[in-house]
Amino acid sequence: MALRRLASGLAILLLCSPAGAEPWSAARIRALPDSAFAVVEVTADGRRIRHLPHHDETGAVDAAHLRAARARLPQVRWLDPAVEDQARRHLDEHWRALTNR
Repeated sequence: MALRRLASGLAILLLCSPAGAEPWSAARIRALPDSAFAVVEVTADGRRIRHLPHHDETGAVDAAHLRAARARLPQVRWLDPAVEDQARRHLDEHWRALTNR
């Protein structure tokens, strides 16, 4: 059991290492669907603000971008502060699934 957790942890480190992460361009992020983001807030005038992309174009979770999204969570300026909890839960669910915790 401990060996399995160690192997799982090493796999996560490799998946999330900066060397393995390729930055997404602004154009690529703009092209992502809303479902690729942890949360999408809507302003009073109807403009969408999409926070913390971590799914790729296919809908798969990108481990390196998930890690980055979790790290950036405290830096986000929320329209509604309660949305932060929603985003945190969303990201944490993916993290638990990825790390088998």
